[in-house]
Amino acid sequence: MRMAGKGIISCRIDECGKLRDRFNTPGHKGALCLRDVTESGVNEEIFPSDCIQRAQDATARIYGVDRIRYLTGGSSMGIKAALWQFRGQKVLYAAGAHRAFAEGCELAGVRAVKINSGADGAEYTKSCAALPPPVTVEQVECAVKTHRDAKAVFLTSPDCFGRTADIEISRLCRGYGVALIADSAHGAHFAFAEGLEKYRFETTADFCNMSAHKTLGAYTQSALLAVNRAYESGVDAALKLLGTTSPNYALMERLELSVEEACENRDGYGRLKDFSDKLRGTVNCMQNTDYTRIVWLPERDAVKAYGELISGGIAPEAVIGDSIVFILTPYDDDEKLQRLYDALTGKRRAV
Repeated sequence: MRMAGKGIISCRIDECGKLRDRFNTPGHKGALCLRDVTESGVNEEIFPSDCIQRAQDATARIYGVDRIRYLTGGSSMGIKAALWQFRGQKVLYAAGAHRAFAEGCELAGVRAVKINSGADGAEYTKSCAALPPPVTVEQVECAVKTHRDAKAVFLTSPDCFGRTADIEISRLCRGYGVALIADSAHGAHFAFAEGLEKYRFETTADFCNMSAHKTLGAYTQSALLAVNRAYESGVDAALKLLGTTSPNYALMERLELSVEEACENRDGYGRLKDFSDKLRGTVNCMQNTDYTRIVWLPERDAVKAYGELISGGIAPEAVIGDSIVFILTPYDDDEKLQRLYDALTGKRRAV
């Protein structure tokens, strides 16, 4: 795993770190974390000046999108900023949306109408055990035709099981003149993982949030929001309303570096795919698109199997119904992957 070098934000933080005697915020004065710095300067010429914007522009170029915004309030912040653009209007959504969607609709007064997928399942992911499969192009088109006054479609791809919606939904939405909001919280790595590029919604949707802390090397609470330039000013206004005037620059620094590291470690995904294919050929797993998302279906009780894994030193992402979810990233070395393989195949207890 190759780590990133100095990013744009890092260089500016280092400049602040050279100050010997700090009489500004935060109150710990750097004693707890040297990277935790504050604005400093005169009038409008303060840190971070334009370095955040330049870092966001660099990240946008890497992802190949119009605009990127760094979020320190997680993907939830991005979902709500997108929905704010359609306040008081009708938005169609696919069942299985994150609870942030419901919160964003309440905040913006959005009239949410569920797309009829013909499948039973939870409306929001607070009930993941009943999570339905992604909606199809035909189901979305039927909903758009039925609700001509809808201004946007909201879908989740990939979901927490690593299943993806058809990218053609983007083309369909453009054809009908409705915006597309894609919750790709679990897909920040798709831009770098071989074979997953064709499932990327950030390059085709009008809004697409990606939780860099879930599958990249960013700190928890850090996310990216890709935005169609037509909505740029509206999203920036919404982020000001939803965010804080005291963002954590250490989070944004790591967010920038996590994307650079993902570029440096593209070849690591081939190793993960080889392992994933090997494991899937041995134990029973749910079929999905994302090979870095292992959804194991143990023959015994899933909760009991989870407890055995934890006792053996292996921590899965979650137990959802009768399945146990694992997330693989380039940070997982071969020895660690082998321990997971041995534990799931019954060769030995996790250690």
